Amino acid sequence: MTVRNFAARLAPLYVVVFGMVLACATRAQAPAARSAAPPSRTGIAPLPRVTSPRLYVIDCGTLIFNRPEDYNLTRDEVADTNMPVPCFLVIHPKGVLLFDTGLSDRLVGRPVYENVVFGYGQLKFNSLKGQLADIGVSPADITYLALSHSHFDHVGNANDFAGSIWLAQKAEFDLMFGTHATPGISDFAALAQARTQMIDGDHDVFGDGTVILKYAPGHTPGHQCLYVKLAKTGGILIAGDLYHYAEERTLHRMPTHEQTTATPASRAKIEDFVVEKRAQLWIGHSTSFFRDAIKSPGWYE
Repeated sequence: MTVRNFAARLAPLYVVVFGMVLACATRAQAPAARSAAPPSRTGIAPLPRVTSPRLYVIDCGTLIFNRPEDYNLTRDEVADTNMPVPCFLVIHPKGVLLFDTGLSDRLVGRPVYENVVFGYGQLKFNSLKGQLADIGVSPADITYLALSHSHFDHVGNANDFAGSIWLAQKAEFDLMFGTHATPGISDFAALAQARTQMIDGDHDVFGDGTVILKYAPGHTPGHQCLYVKLAKTGGILIAGDLYHYAEERTLHRMPTHEQTTATPASRAKIEDFVVEKRAQLWIGHSTSFFRDAIKSPGWYE
């Protein structure tokens, strides 16, 4: 057999082999066609899907403090003078609400003595962003941001959520950005450009009565609490800084400078609401509350 004849006989085989190679190459490239799909949420768990509200308690730091006298309490009357700093996340079928942003994530790992404000040492071990990621939430997933008020331990990461709709009590907005606002406060500066929904009083966040911002001025002009109605746990009223220590509530004490503000009326209003709704009242800065609370990524439902 000549070389030419041998090559002629192999020609059909070349066609078959070439076709198989081409088919394999085409299949190998198939995943590239899916690259146009949205990128995966790298490093973040899937966003939880819910059919009723879910509430998370997030560790947003601790205040090291030893002057309960500022709250008209003695050291013998207070079980623990330090104050946890929680943030709260509500995942609702219609969206996601973040209530307070705690101490700044910049403080993670820093010693207390570096960060003392008005006698409160700031201690932080975990970032808010990292704990949200463990739940499956990124800043872009937060539909609404609400702040109980604008003090430093509640707004430390507010700038990270300036892309959300900010539910702002008008009185608190004016305190933060109005004519007489304290200049140079950077923790919430980005909120000046946020999409702001101004409110003046109580506000039903999702329109179904399960998540309500309760206006409770006094501690600051636009201070507010958060009520969440859960299917299994029942009603929960998150008090913000209406109280700092549980002993303020049981012993009927409050800071002297708040006695002539709206705080007494706000406390009475909220206590009546709690009775009406048969709700629990959570004092976020209470060590006993925070010690026993289910922490994220666990939740209440």
